[in-house]
Amino acid sequence: MIQFLTRYLFVALGMLFFNFTQGISPVWMTALQLNVAYAVYFAVNSILFWHASRRHFSPQRYRIAMWVDIAITSISVLNDPYAIPPSLLVFIMVVLGNGMRYGMRLFREALLGCFAAAMLVLSLRYISDSSSVSPGLVFLNLFGGIILVYAYILMGRIEHSRTQLEQRSRIDTLTGLMNRRGLLETADYLFGQLQRDRDRLVVMFADLDKFKLINDTHGHAMGDEVLKRFARILRGTLRSSDIAARMGGDEFVLILNDTDVEQAEGVAQRIQQQVAECAAAHQLECSVTIGLGEAPTHGNTLADLLAQVDRALYHAKAHHGGGGIMRACKMNAA
Repeated sequence: MIQFLTRYLFVALGMLFFNFTQGISPVWMTALQLNVAYAVYFAVNSILFWHASRRHFSPQRYRIAMWVDIAITSISVLNDPYAIPPSLLVFIMVVLGNGMRYGMRLFREALLGCFAAAMLVLSLRYISDSSSVSPGLVFLNLFGGIILVYAYILMGRIEHSRTQLEQRSRIDTLTGLMNRRGLLETADYLFGQLQRDRDRLVVMFADLDKFKLINDTHGHAMGDEVLKRFARILRGTLRSSDIAARMGGDEFVLILNDTDVEQAEGVAQRIQQQVAECAAAHQLECSVTIGLGEAPTHGNTLADLLAQVDRALYHAKAHHGGGGIMRACKMNAA
């Protein structure tokens, strides 16, 4: 709202400047033509404002509004009669107002767009009146450019720090896998895409057997090492498009894209085999029980599917005592 109100303020100042300042008149357009341009800008801004009130997130609207801002600012600078046009400062406001609000990609576009527009209108001014290029105008452009480049560098560092912080908040510090928050956020996207594309995915719930015994017998340092080794096994077994997350303790959730339950069961067997080999190599009594289910067969959301797969996992533990694999459908049939 502040951004749109600022646009209304600028167009009002522009109309006051060109219509009520004594002794000046637009350079390239008549006063009527310039007022029509401002009226069109006011109307377009109002339409975008109305759209923003109904749909807050719209990258396409951000881009349209930014280029409309650049266009009306260019018209203002082109018609500014002063040798050092104060309206040039509006380009800085356009970059800062649009670019800093909507991320580095739009910031970059706003920066390049404003630089190109400023060079174009200043070139047109120079063609019409070579005396308009003064040292003050050159320094104004240099200072403005330095301010924008400096702001871009600062925003780049802030965005990089924010991205790193966001990534860390989604990663389990011990295993390097996704944590519960990262899993839930990613699953929302995957299941939404699943419903649109009518594809399939498999959710696997893996639980390390006798993990508490390892902690009690060998200490928590060994328990942490077991978790890290299991995470390495998962990363080495899964594809880059698959998801592996630590839900907490010794429980892990895997999401396999474009996979059916038969293929997923083969993946589960490879994971169990590598866990058995690792446990034997380090003389540990450890295995992994895995429950698995398919979407949309056993649920259309992660919560629904996890409920089914969790029951399958504990059904496998009850019948096999650990180290088993159980499909949700088999559990239901039983």
